[in-house]
Amino acid sequence: MEETKPRFQRKTIIIKKSLQYRYMFIISFTALIAFLLVALDFIWDVYKVVENHPAIIPLLDEVFSDMPLMFLKLVIYMLIIIIASAVISHRIAGPVYKFEKSCDKISEGDLTHRVYLRKGDYLVDLQNSFNKMIDKLSEVIKINERLKQELRSKNIEVESIEKADSDIKKIMPNFKI
Repeated sequence: MEETKPRFQRKTIIIKKSLQYRYMFIISFTALIAFLLVALDFIWDVYKVVENHPAIIPLLDEVFSDMPLMFLKLVIYMLIIIIASAVISHRIAGPVYKFEKSCDKISEGDLTHRVYLRKGDYLVDLQNSFNKMIDKLSEVIKINERLKQELRSKNIEVESIEKADSDIKKIMPNFKI
């Protein structure tokens, strides 16, 4: 029996600040380092060409006079990279946030809860494995509940059954399967 997945839409891009900011920093820093390496390599190559052909120095002076414009372009490119990394990190942080909230619900005792991610989110394989794990855990608990009912129906009162039920209620006050 296929369950219908609830439809939901996140309203904010930054859901898990620490995770997303760290991800955005790593992507932006890597892009900046790559840009600096390419720029240094380009400057080195130009230096080598100028050594062999000094007549192009006036052309280079004109190119380097546009440095403020090049710096502005660098800032714009970095902003584009930051925005792109925020959108991409959202597809990771959203599912992580969803899993954290789901783990909280399940740890409170709601074994009927399942994780449903949005289309296009990452970690869908983890979602499927997580839901399968909860299904199997629920089945084990149902078997245990049936065994307890069978023992009670035969008037076999086992003190340990009552203690186990009490212990479960202490650990998971909202326990349901």
